[in-house]
Amino acid sequence: MNLLTELPRATWLIFRMHLASTAASRRALAGILFAAIPPLFAFLAMTIGGSNEGGERVFMYLGVLVLLQVVAPALGVFLGIGAIADETEARTITYPFTRPIPRASVFLGRWMASLLVLTVLLLASGAGVAAITMGAEGGTSPEAATALIGATLIAGVLYSLGAAVIGVIFKRGQVIALGYAFAFEVMLANIPGSAQKLSLQYYLRSLFAGGDSADWRSLEVFSRAEFIESSASAERLLITAAVLLAVGCITVTRKQFVLSS
Repeated sequence: MNLLTELPRATWLIFRMHLASTAASRRALAGILFAAIPPLFAFLAMTIGGSNEGGERVFMYLGVLVLLQVVAPALGVFLGIGAIADETEARTITYPFTRPIPRASVFLGRWMASLLVLTVLLLASGAGVAAITMGAEGGTSPEAATALIGATLIAGVLYSLGAAVIGVIFKRGQVIALGYAFAFEVMLANIPGSAQKLSLQYYLRSLFAGGDSADWRSLEVFSRAEFIESSASAERLLITAAVLLAVGCITVTRKQFVLSS
């Protein structure tokens, strides 16, 4: 079997097969409701709460504290963990492995299908917040919206990929993935000092806070942080994604999945 030609073909096949089931899954339906939270908060802030803070301020607060720090990690974990973990819990993980295809293609195809659904949800959520706050007084600038929504989409890639890898390595890995995203990450990302550099959130925030697209320093969460350049942050996030991808493919190829009775 020629891996260079068979892996892309098999990955594309698994991706197409898994996409429909992912889009119609309970995880995706719950994700739609969860992704609607930031636009709803934006609407309430700009109508009931008034626009005293200005549209861009509302967008920045919701974008950082809700969309980037809560919604993207949560949806990333919920959708990414199902790439392999759902098959393991359903005791059907051995079915695709009996076919003459690279094992890594199962991991890649299923994760990519989950990622596509996740990307649509995050893009719709971020665009909804931007659209609501752009029309208000002191509205969101297109540069600020593009920078933060882009960082949110990258967050979806990393958190979903990390959750997918955890789902391969550990049984019931969703607890571990959620613990990492909402205990370890939140703690490190929001305390002053160099410990922030151990979190993904630090580098995700550096993607837009390191530029001049908006006055991100006016946010309290950024007041005492020293961010690196956007290009350096993007490079480190790319390396992280490549490492996670390699670990996931290697682990699913070598691991012996034992199904309990």
